[in-house]
Amino acid sequence: METKEIRNTNRYPVTVTDDEIVCYAAFHESFDRLFEGEDKTYADIFTEGVKKHWGEAGFKVSIIRVGPDDKRPHIKVLPAKLTNTSYVMSRWWRWGWGLFTHAFHPESFMLNWSKRNPGNIHMNLRNNFSVPRFMRVSAHEFGHVLGLGDAYAAHYRFYFEAPGTEDYMMNRNVKVSQREKEMVYAAQRTGRMQYFPMKISPRTYFKGISENIKKKRK
Repeated sequence: METKEIRNTNRYPVTVTDDEIVCYAAFHESFDRLFEGEDKTYADIFTEGVKKHWGEAGFKVSIIRVGPDDKRPHIKVLPAKLTNTSYVMSRWWRWGWGLFTHAFHPESFMLNWSKRNPGNIHMNLRNNFSVPRFMRVSAHEFGHVLGLGDAYAAHYRFYFEAPGTEDYMMNRNVKVSQREKEMVYAAQRTGRMQYFPMKISPRTYFKGISENIKKKRK
């Protein structure tokens, strides 16, 4: 596949040049704790997960750890506080107005993505994840800072799962597909987040709400 070369500079927290990804990241101190039952920290396993799963797609990934006060552009990897899930979110002052720059796509409300401001990763450290699962979730969230939206049936997608994405990283955290790789190049080339197809269906939406309520009652 031919791709337009994207020059690797220090202007952005994350850069993609051909098949190389370089990310500057500041980890919250909680990621220096040892992962339960392991001799590695949460930061170590996060990094290994990103390198493994995006590496299997043909990318050489470098995550360069910096201090929280480092002046170079960087993302932050933080413990999740809003929900019991992991997510990527822009800083509060970028909330809302992303709707006007991303064609009113609902995913852009709290993740107003740009190459200069790709968002910060918030990882759920409260659940007793296995190492492989934590690695997959890390790789999924990293996909957002690369400029990819979700493909699974989330409430902000009106519970609509993008067709043909069942084994995608941005759906069920399985593996990075060729399509997702091409979407990364498109995001970096255009400076616009790449979203999976979404359809608003009242039947699908209310079914999703019903199933979500049932899960919470269990």
